[in-house]
Amino acid sequence: MSSGIGRKLKYVYGRQVLYSLGNGMATPFVAPYMAKIGASSLQLGVYTSVNNLLANFVQVFWARIYSLTWRRLPFIVVGGIIASTLWVLIALSVNPYTIILIVGVQAAIGAMTVPAFSAYLGEIAPPTRRGSLSAAVNRAAAVGALFSTLFAGYLTLRTGSKPAQTVLLPFTIAAALGVAGSLIMLPAKENTRRSIKGKFRLINFEPLRSNRDFRAFTVANLSTVAARSMTWPLFTITQIDVLHASLWDMAIFSAAGSAATIVLQPFAGKLTDRVGRRSIFVLEAFGFTPIPLIYLFANNFAYLVFSNVLSGAIIAFVNVTTFSYVMDVSPPEQVADYFAINNALSGIAVSVVSLLGGIVGSIAISSYGLIGGLRLMYATAFAFRAATSTLYFRVRDVLKFPKTLKDEIRDEISSILKRFANHDTH
Repeated sequence: MSSGIGRKLKYVYGRQVLYSLGNGMATPFVAPYMAKIGASSLQLGVYTSVNNLLANFVQVFWARIYSLTWRRLPFIVVGGIIASTLWVLIALSVNPYTIILIVGVQAAIGAMTVPAFSAYLGEIAPPTRRGSLSAAVNRAAAVGALFSTLFAGYLTLRTGSKPAQTVLLPFTIAAALGVAGSLIMLPAKENTRRSIKGKFRLINFEPLRSNRDFRAFTVANLSTVAARSMTWPLFTITQIDVLHASLWDMAIFSAAGSAATIVLQPFAGKLTDRVGRRSIFVLEAFGFTPIPLIYLFANNFAYLVFSNVLSGAIIAFVNVTTFSYVMDVSPPEQVADYFAINNALSGIAVSVVSLLGGIVGSIAISSYGLIGGLRLMYATAFAFRAATSTLYFRVRDVLKFPKTLKDEIRDEISSILKRFANHDTH
């Protein structure tokens, strides 16, 4: 690895660790905090909808702005600083709709950092190491989030009994860490190129029309993510209103998922570089399918911790395969556009479905009671997840890889059997 790439990676790792430390201090606690101050399933649905819509759809606009100058670092720095400072305003708010408004502004501004950072990382990563490098960066971020979430959970036990008092200090620290993580990118260098020739369009969905592989992936991705989001507002209701979880419980819940991601991230990166992206996509989608059933039968918080360990294990693969596949199918000069389009459409789908989930969930709870309504929604979500997972069978790999997943599993089983046989002979 050249010294230039090595220097860039130092800034990338530093930014991801500090920024993730900040997000880990605050993000896992926003929805539980809203539930603690009386938010309904409808309000939680609106929160999920607004957050995902603005965090993802606005990326399309920012990506088109990048194409004017081919600059990414200013957006990473400025967007990160502004978005991070808004954590303090969220902590000072005690009305669910005020929090939704601030989170919406935060999501729209923070959206400028996502395709910019992905494009910057893609500029560094060689094609044959995209999975491994993405996994290493994501793992660094997950480690930071794990420790900061546990620390924030500990602080909630020490900073007062009122919900607003419990989150003020963690959210303030989150703001400071996010600002520091953004500033660390100031000395970084980027490769500047001429902007894309032709008529400038603020919204550019041309890749969906012209690139069949990208279109198939985007349809599968937005459908499966939307199916998962149907129950996100309701998960919080089960956690807080049914099982009466504290913010410390939620810290353990979040940390358990992060730990699973950290453990599997290196393996995920190497595996996707060996066997390709498509087979991993299929496993990911079907892996998320049973999680609503765990919530359906959960009678103590340990079930939910297990569900988040499962989610965290799958997310280790999701982060790597999504980044790698979008890089595989996108031209170098349009990488930011491709990431932004995929994220924007997924965000729209999540926003619509999570809002509908909150609305229909409220109706179901009113009609069948809290437990009966939640169980009906979870059973429906299970079927929805299973159906949309089949869309990944239409996605194809565009690069050649050394092995298939079947070969990898067969070789691994053969290796295990040989080790047992050698052990028996001794």
